[in-house]
Amino acid sequence: MVLEKLEKAQASVENALSTGSAALILFMMAVTTLDVFLRKAFNSPLPGIFSLCQMVMIGVVYFAIAYVQREKGHVRVDVVIDKLTGSPRTVMEIATLLVALAAFGMMAWKAGQFAWTSWVTSDHEMGLVEYPFWPAKSVLFIGVGLLCLRFITDIRHHHAELRQGSDHWMSLSILALLPLVILALFLFTGSFGIEFEPTTVGWALLFAMIVLLFGGLPVSFALLALSVVGYWIIAGPGRTLSIVGIVPYAKVANWTFSVIPLFILMGNLAFQGGFANSLYITAQKWVGHIPGSLAQATVVGGAVFGAACGSGLASCATLTRICVPAMRNVGIDTRLAVGTVAATGTIAQMIPPSILMVIYAIITDQSVAKLLIAGIIPGLVAAFWYMVMIYIRVKLNPKLAPHLLEAVPWKERFLSLRYSWGIAVLGLIVMGGIYTGTFTPTEAGALGAFGALALGAFTKRLKLENLKEALGDATKTTAMIFLIIATAMVFGYFLGISRIPVNVSDFLLGLNVPRIYILIGILIMYIIAGFFIDMIAFAFLTLPIIFPAVLALGYDPLWFGVITVHMFEVALITPPFGLNLFIIRGMTGIPMGEIIRGVIWFSVMDIVTLATYVAFPQLATWLPSMMGR
Repeated sequence: MVLEKLEKAQASVENALSTGSAALILFMMAVTTLDVFLRKAFNSPLPGIFSLCQMVMIGVVYFAIAYVQREKGHVRVDVVIDKLTGSPRTVMEIATLLVALAAFGMMAWKAGQFAWTSWVTSDHEMGLVEYPFWPAKSVLFIGVGLLCLRFITDIRHHHAELRQGSDHWMSLSILALLPLVILALFLFTGSFGIEFEPTTVGWALLFAMIVLLFGGLPVSFALLALSVVGYWIIAGPGRTLSIVGIVPYAKVANWTFSVIPLFILMGNLAFQGGFANSLYITAQKWVGHIPGSLAQATVVGGAVFGAACGSGLASCATLTRICVPAMRNVGIDTRLAVGTVAATGTIAQMIPPSILMVIYAIITDQSVAKLLIAGIIPGLVAAFWYMVMIYIRVKLNPKLAPHLLEAVPWKERFLSLRYSWGIAVLGLIVMGGIYTGTFTPTEAGALGAFGALALGAFTKRLKLENLKEALGDATKTTAMIFLIIATAMVFGYFLGISRIPVNVSDFLLGLNVPRIYILIGILIMYIIAGFFIDMIAFAFLTLPIIFPAVLALGYDPLWFGVITVHMFEVALITPPFGLNLFIIRGMTGIPMGEIIRGVIWFSVMDIVTLATYVAFPQLATWLPSMMGR
């Protein structure tokens, strides 16, 4: 009874802090928008806004991580663990949670120490406004501490399941402790100064990373746990604990990275406001008479909606709800309908405001603004090739889309734009503001989110429940992404001292083959990985290793960013684990076999699109090169 009351109190605290995280996203949107208005209108910006938003980011992320764990929202690779049932799965869950508890327990401990030191020394921001550091560092300690408490609660629940489900629960409990014991042995070895060759340690732990990921350990948990082990063995416990305490704060408290929650909120508000339906009506007026009819309108409407969404998954869900029933009602082949929606949904990942472009910029330390702009033309090229393929297929087999809409006069086409002017304005704010340098990406994200909120309220499409849903999803997605970012940055420090990126770069540069062969090998690696693993996780795992070699080979980093994000798009519709396929299956009930057959031709066009990017790199580099001129 006491434990139940404590768990209810724990859940209430998690809910309250998650709500606080959502409120902080709104606050960051509001103050950034106000700062832009005051600066542009009166040349009087808010003092200390950058530092304030950096500290607010700590609350946005770490207030919500325990709630996300409770809701099973942290990204994991389910290839193996989903095949397990009963006691084997329970043992695996306990083992992964124990490893995570050990790693994040170290983070909480050091975060608490840093917060106390900041309080005692009155450490503060050296700027126009001298914000003290201890509140934000205390938030990190509280957030990670609550995550550890959630781990303990989950372990207790799984252990109770184990006791009820097996007579051998004692021996199975000991088995669940085995990974933690191995972790402790590695740390014990490192504490006594036994030297290992850094690169050997690096490769061994990269292999262990793959094992842990496929074993079901959430990505961020695996990154942190193996970073601790590797750094501890190579550099010792003192430096390891310092890195574990400093990096999760320093890398999250970043003004540039605050664009991510703002872009996510903008996309969620556009999604919840139902603006895609208006775009679809407008697109039908413009291209509904072309062979392919509503399938062509889906591509056009989906590409434009991507300019307000930024998420391939959200875009796919929106298009599935609106476009699949409409296409099937007019006799369009089911496979063509679902293939069109699955593939078009991915375009949102290329066109600004692309969350994945920002993540690529974070990993590779490139300009967020230039990468966002670099995705505009490639996104349109992808849409173009989809439309060409649909046109040719329907011309060859009219039964695929037997009903064409009547061509409407040009006047009616232009009048139809009144249905979608709001999305056009949001896209103009984001892309135009970034391209001209009028706004930073973060400012454009804040204005875009504010614009989506205002547009939804003005048109009465966005109800209070929609707003709550948009904020809740933005909170969970932001916390999930940034916990991966924070732990991946720690992992990056480990890779640095292991010298794996340098060695890989030297090896690739030493190959006596044309550089295009190396690029093809990298792309094949991404295609194969897309069959099995979340591509955000794979990017954090591989880009720190291969990106130095890509630069050394003379490839443009913006162009390679476009190539990388395109591979992420391909992964969303690649069976057996393409997430867009599961979204369509869950929302429509259409058999998975039909959906997979539907995306085959679009996957072929993805290869054609990729070849276009490789043959004409200027598609990605021309617009960024014109910025600031």
